[in-house]
Amino acid sequence: MAQQGRKAEAINLIPKANRIASRFTCPSCGSEMFGCFCGNCGEKEVTDQDYSLRHYLKEIVTAVTFLESKLCRSLWLVLSRPGYLSNEYFRGRRIRYIKPLQLFVFLNVAYYFSLSLFYATTFTTPLATQLQMNNYYPKYASMRVSKKLQKDQIGYEALEIKYNKKTSVLSKTLIFLFIPIFALLFNALFCTKRKYLVEHLVIATHFWSFILLMVGIILPLATDALIWFFKALSIPTWYATNDAIVSTFLQICFAIYLFVMLRRCYAISKWYGVLTASVMGWSFFHIVWLYRYILFEATLGIV
Repeated sequence: MAQQGRKAEAINLIPKANRIASRFTCPSCGSEMFGCFCGNCGEKEVTDQDYSLRHYLKEIVTAVTFLESKLCRSLWLVLSRPGYLSNEYFRGRRIRYIKPLQLFVFLNVAYYFSLSLFYATTFTTPLATQLQMNNYYPKYASMRVSKKLQKDQIGYEALEIKYNKKTSVLSKTLIFLFIPIFALLFNALFCTKRKYLVEHLVIATHFWSFILLMVGIILPLATDALIWFFKALSIPTWYATNDAIVSTFLQICFAIYLFVMLRRCYAISKWYGVLTASVMGWSFFHIVWLYRYILFEATLGIV
């Protein structure tokens, strides 16, 4: 009896990691495994502890803090170190950051949420903007709207309400078009680098994440701060809200960001970096109007 007691005592002294793991059948794939996790699909063996309130609260805290740390780290790097996240993704260092498309989706949601707080029409483009602030296809847009009014036998005000409601929803999906457009541009400009198309897509996704961060969060906050500052100094607020000034400022920011990003991701020379970044920065709003045309046609077709 004493000998059996000593054996039981010795077993209890063995570290848990060294004990023989129990066998369990995975409920997801049906594989029989030893240990707490399935070696085939990664499913965890469910125990009574998984249903405890303490475990549930622990999972909530872990999920929130883990997501928050990854999100904050990714946002800061997208803003402060152009191209760094893309290079980290290509090197296989991905666990510490949010995936490129997830980051873009989060900032897309944040941008459209910010529209309820700050008025901006960069990507939503209501009907009045399509007709009155259009330097690319104004006559064509007016003709299409006139035909729509005649066909549906409704007034302009009724069409405008329906159009703006539809285009606000549709723009949230069509904004994804910018990613393949810029990826194809990168592929054409840096074809000698022999990168996969997916690599260009990742770089384009991170670039457009920066744009959404600028246009949807930083710019509206900065504009409100400048308006308050100018009012305090009795300076006309026109300087903070003028479309030409804001557009020029954004183009300069995008060109500088692109220069650093392209140099880091494609290892191009300084002169070629300045050339491509300047041209793409200058053509940014021209590309936006291509998107607006697609949005106009798509919205008018379903409204």
